[in-house]
Amino acid sequence: MPVTTITIAIIIVICLCVGLIYMAQSRERARLERIRQITLFSDRYRKMQQLLHELPPQYLNNELRILVTERSIETLNDLIALKTDNSYQEALERDTAYLKQLRETNPRFAPVPVRDENAAKNVRVLLEILCRFIENLGRRNIIPAGTVSKYLNQIRFASAQSRADLFVARAEANKRNGKLRVAIHNLHNAIDAYKEVATQPQAAEAIAQYRLSIKALEGEADQQKEQVLQDSQAKLDSSSEWDNFLKDDESWKKKKDFED
Repeated sequence: MPVTTITIAIIIVICLCVGLIYMAQSRERARLERIRQITLFSDRYRKMQQLLHELPPQYLNNELRILVTERSIETLNDLIALKTDNSYQEALERDTAYLKQLRETNPRFAPVPVRDENAAKNVRVLLEILCRFIENLGRRNIIPAGTVSKYLNQIRFASAQSRADLFVARAEANKRNGKLRVAIHNLHNAIDAYKEVATQPQAAEAIAQYRLSIKALEGEADQQKEQVLQDSQAKLDSSSEWDNFLKDDESWKKKKDFED
């Protein structure tokens, strides 16, 4: 076999090997990219569901709820395109029905009280996720800049409201326990929680209501203080009368001993 033929054959084999290696690497890169996208979309879908079903409904109005649900459906369609999974299809049907309900009936959701620091912290984490979600939609030009600004203001108000709600819950507990001055302090903290959004009508309304509650509690606290003073004075008067009685009794005994 001529040297030229052998050389050509070797080159062809080398090219085939390189081609096969390149194809294998391309397939591996594609597989890894598919896994990365599935992980990314799954994480995004999980966060959307947390916003819809874990964030107390008083912090997510229906306009934002519809927006989140639409993105949740979009994410599920991306996942279905990447991976055949019945659970994705079932979730898509649920979210589609939920979106229809939101658009057609504009339902009202009962508020879920935030009564402890752990619940308040979870609310703040979810609102931060919502904030980044809105900012991302703005960067992708899915929603206009004016709408982004409006939604971010709503989220800032919701964040302030969550802090205020925690202080109000504490104030209510203080009042039930008769700690009126502590309750007043917590209501002042609730007002402070709205400082950054005080110009918003809802915040101004809440602040006005808290101030009325503070005024009423101050009146009750003054009455409570007066009652405590009266009770203390009554005990003191009773003690003085008893001391006088004992002195009179002692004097009577001494007089009797002297006469004897």
